[in-house]
Amino acid sequence: MAQDDADTAEPEIRMAVNEEGQVVDFARDIAPIFREHCLECHGAEDAKAGFRVDERDSVMEYVYGEDIESSTMYVDYLISEDDDMLMPPRTHGGPLSPHELALVRLWIEEGAAWPDEANVVQPPLDGSGQPVELADGIRKGVDPTQAGLLARVWSFQGFLHPATVHFPIALFLMGGLFVVLGWKWPAVGTQIPLACLLLGASTAIVATMMGWSFSVEKGYGSWTKVNFDSELFWHRWSAIIVTVLSSIFAIVALKSMSKEEGDAKQNLTKVWKVGLLVVAGMVGAVGHQGGELTYGEEFYPKAFSILFGQPWPPEEEAVTEELPEDTTETLADESEPADVASLVPSSHTTSTDIQFIPAKRFYHT
Repeated sequence: MAQDDADTAEPEIRMAVNEEGQVVDFARDIAPIFREHCLECHGAEDAKAGFRVDERDSVMEYVYGEDIESSTMYVDYLISEDDDMLMPPRTHGGPLSPHELALVRLWIEEGAAWPDEANVVQPPLDGSGQPVELADGIRKGVDPTQAGLLARVWSFQGFLHPATVHFPIALFLMGGLFVVLGWKWPAVGTQIPLACLLLGASTAIVATMMGWSFSVEKGYGSWTKVNFDSELFWHRWSAIIVTVLSSIFAIVALKSMSKEEGDAKQNLTKVWKVGLLVVAGMVGAVGHQGGELTYGEEFYPKAFSILFGQPWPPEEEAVTEELPEDTTETLADESEPADVASLVPSSHTTSTDIQFIPAKRFYHT
């Protein structure tokens, strides 16, 4: 009987517009777009630049309902003609399809409604009610088997960057340490640092090539983008400077090995040893910066707070602003609360007069 009722039940009729008169429904139309194209890089586990598509407040910093021109997420990223700004990046299946762009635009123009019960994180379900796994490959949204062999090899080797980058860092730091120890014990001050410099320079070149590929693969934009306010920009080019300098000092070290004992050999040896100390200091700074980019700016301060048994986050000292003496006396003499409206100068703008300014960029380039 129940089966007969289920078979005879009328299917739900989808209306052209919802109760609010809107064509686009966030949960049905917009959340799947965010989920498929944006959540990988802007979710809870990997929120680049602190921007998250699964949090309404975060998205609404860049989306202004019924004002498409001020909605920087759409204007500056989704339809950008600059490949370094385009979201999602071409390496991750961007740009969105015309159908998806039209939905996002109409959603914004209709007021960017985001119901409280709507959840971006919830994966889409297939016909059996099971979660549908998002496509993943060498390039999101692109079948990796369709790429050429060289392109696939170049993409693959980039994924080894997180592992190989530690080799030159360790070698340069150890080489610099033995240069310092050589001032006390000359026997360990040449051969060990020389080996560390030569191996470190070689692995630095390899790690830099891998980083070049990996950064584009992960959607950080191309290396040609110049942005002096970006920490990622300085991390990239500091690493390249380390690689170039270490290669130069490695050549100087090899040159010194071809010289006979004398002033020329000693001068070249001093040059590459000093250079190794400089490179060791730089690679330490670059590695520190890379750690902050990966784990957050408070990663190392938190580690030291744990080491020294200090509370985290640190307790902020209360700052008390001293009021002028006459103002303090006036406030103390007030026996009844003042009219709040009378305390606000008429020239102040009210909340309804605020004009939104396009929000900050949410993607590192």
